[in-house]
Amino acid sequence: MPFKLFSKPIDIYSYEPKKILLVRLDHIGDIVMTTPSFSLIRKRFPKAKIYLLANGAGKNLLNADPRIDELIVFNWPWSQPKTKGRFSWLKIKELVAVIRIIRKENIDLFIDFRGDLRFILLFGFLTGIRIRVSNSRSGRSSFLKHVSDYDVEKHEVERSADVVQCFVRPDSVLRPEIFFQKEDLLAVKKLVEKEIHSDFPEKLAIIAPYSSRDVKSWPSSYFQELIRHLYAKGFTSLLVGTASDQQHASQMIADFESNVFSLTGKTSVRELAALVKQSSIVIGVDTGVLHLASCFEVPIIALFGSTRSVEFRPYSPHAIVLDSGGCTCNQFLHVSCDFEIEGYAKCLSQLKPVKVIQAIDQIFPQ
Repeated sequence: MPFKLFSKPIDIYSYEPKKILLVRLDHIGDIVMTTPSFSLIRKRFPKAKIYLLANGAGKNLLNADPRIDELIVFNWPWSQPKTKGRFSWLKIKELVAVIRIIRKENIDLFIDFRGDLRFILLFGFLTGIRIRVSNSRSGRSSFLKHVSDYDVEKHEVERSADVVQCFVRPDSVLRPEIFFQKEDLLAVKKLVEKEIHSDFPEKLAIIAPYSSRDVKSWPSSYFQELIRHLYAKGFTSLLVGTASDQQHASQMIADFESNVFSLTGKTSVRELAALVKQSSIVIGVDTGVLHLASCFEVPIIALFGSTRSVEFRPYSPHAIVLDSGGCTCNQFLHVSCDFEIEGYAKCLSQLKPVKVIQAIDQIFPQ
């Protein structure tokens, strides 16, 4: 390329960009696991204008985040396997519009945390951003100025920090972080009180049975056994999830007469995070709710089997990870199970409720 012959090489380690685009278009859990790197970049470049390209849920969660100056929203369709009509002409028009918006901003530095060649080409190369940084998940692309190693034995929080290590390295323990205003916490308390027709519970358990992939599910009867144990210990249990989970949640709790409620589809992501922050314990499968909980000082019990806990466990010192260790499918893809038992992945079916009950009693002995 002619510009490579005549342009002055850039020393990326001392580079001082005026405008930075961060890209995280995955699920909400992936966004949460990247938040420590947002802090690192803000600390390294305090005067730069920082943009974040995220989906609608990410915008809702990170609204008024002091690390981000401007949010650009695009709902990347390929990350939602349950969504129909993902490849519509309307979605293509929306993609083109986002590329044009980014081009107009004349951004200096592009940082993609997923290592997705599609993101690098669409939002880094086609937008005219000269300096592009990501990891080697899609290979060591020539489109990138710096490529960090994508180490499958590292947690996603640590891999995200590796992406920006050419600019800054952590000087303390990394922790995911979400920022709230007092009004956010009060509003979700009122929402819960309206739902349960009582004051906000002193002992509140958040139950997260639902994920974007069915292969991560745990049997409903197992969750019911946990809820009965929590009830005996004086807890109020709230099931959380999306609107598509409402019918299943209603069926799961139909036999409980009190202290068990469903908030599926009734909260925004931000409201859900504010609720989790004020709960007593969070129990669930590999889903974004657990990553939201990792931002706070709340006990977590995480159920793993079909996905790799070494990469995607809640990144919190307060998390107990129960991994069945029995997955014989491809955990790197974790799309479906070849050995289902009554509709559930075999490895998760082998993780019995007694293990979770023991973990609950370990956290709350009385």
